[in-house]
Amino acid sequence: MKIVELEDFNLERQGKTIIRHGALEIARGEQILLSGASGSGKTSLGMALAGQLFAKALKCQFNFVVNVDLLPKVSLVSQFFYFKDKTGLSDFYYQQRYNSYDSEHAATVRETLDYVSDDQKLNELLGVLNLVERLDAPLIQLSSGERKKLQLILALRTPSQIMILDNPYIGLDVHSRDNLIAYLTKLACAGVTFIIIDDDIQIPSFITHVIWIDATLEIQKVCREDYVSLPVVNLSQALQVNKLELAPLVDSYAEIVKLEQVTIKYGARLALNKIDWLVLAGQKWLVSGQNGAGKSTLLSLINGDHPQAYANEIYLFERKRGSGESIWDIKQKIGFVSPELHWNFDTSMTCLETILSGYFDTPGLYHKTTSQQQQVAHDWLMRLELTEYAAQRLALVSNGIQRMLLLLRALIKNPPLFILDEPCQGLDDRQTANFVRLVDDLFADSQHTIIYVSHRADQIPACISHRLCLEHGESIPCAALEK
Repeated sequence: MKIVELEDFNLERQGKTIIRHGALEIARGEQILLSGASGSGKTSLGMALAGQLFAKALKCQFNFVVNVDLLPKVSLVSQFFYFKDKTGLSDFYYQQRYNSYDSEHAATVRETLDYVSDDQKLNELLGVLNLVERLDAPLIQLSSGERKKLQLILALRTPSQIMILDNPYIGLDVHSRDNLIAYLTKLACAGVTFIIIDDDIQIPSFITHVIWIDATLEIQKVCREDYVSLPVVNLSQALQVNKLELAPLVDSYAEIVKLEQVTIKYGARLALNKIDWLVLAGQKWLVSGQNGAGKSTLLSLINGDHPQAYANEIYLFERKRGSGESIWDIKQKIGFVSPELHWNFDTSMTCLETILSGYFDTPGLYHKTTSQQQQVAHDWLMRLELTEYAAQRLALVSNGIQRMLLLLRALIKNPPLFILDEPCQGLDDRQTANFVRLVDDLFADSQHTIIYVSHRADQIPACISHRLCLEHGESIPCAALEK
């Protein structure tokens, strides 16, 4: 029995043709991976199937069955997750999570879920995604990975017969990803049809077919076995542009970050416990740990966002926090990118303006830029083959392109320290390979310092040479980095 039938399906978005005369059938029991390059239209197709984008079609039919356990509809779980506080506001700047006043007005995980102790399905999901201990945490204090988990729990608590999950594994640690896949497999066996929008590097075992939008803007579908036998693109040759080099540093520091017995508490919960850490100039560090291990809190101390920094022995660029420097003095020395910055960024700007805003550490461009600054931005766009997007609004380009632009925003002012928190989230495999290679090209022999966070070993640049491992807020011995 067919659960999805599309015939002569045509989809446009912002004047751009995504699909032309497409056709697709999905039988009940088939599980779909929707893959393809960033910007190919994967998310747009998912939104159209869920009724969130208008599409023209000779036939667009969903054949649901009567099932008391599964809702007879199509549900889309987007890549991003936003929430409202108790006053109804949803426009949060990502730095607000550490403000005590804002935390008081934020709903907790328990309140958001309307948690009751005898809800077996909810308790199972909380266990699967390891969020039980965060039930009483205000949403504004959740890490990006924990916010993703909450989004998934809200969606999977009452599953639909067709569920479209847009990059569901973003921000999840390896253990949580494996647990989620096992749970999705269970739901698939119970009759849920999944359309997973993701890359094709590691195809979950329950996936039976792969679909993509080809160069002719038609929808292609093959079984899993045929897809994995298709030729693999040589990613190392995907980008052929002249190398750009970072300029020499104007200011030099022997010590970039020094933490001495740093302890951070949220009520009775220890987010960090007696952390000692020294980062010297030119070192390249990986910070690793499961979701909730303390990585986000640690980065916020360095980035100047956490108010408890003043109560601890924290030195940034050889100056103790609280000795008269401003937050903006600190931020001028840091190139920063994170999932939360992406989620909360002003998408009304052009792509060129997005990059240029990095000079001023603002979520928009409110300052006049020089011709030299604009030339640097154009050079970076050329290096990553993104020149065609310069004049487009950020909201009109794909999530993957948005992420690349925010990476360029971090690079443009040539700071001594780069904090790259899950920088490859939302990038396709080609863009990821190019970005990792770019980091190695730029930083391998430089005096620039990197603090890098990633849950995936294939996204870690070869230049990373040091590692800090966190578990339940404590520093633990680390395994050797794989090269």
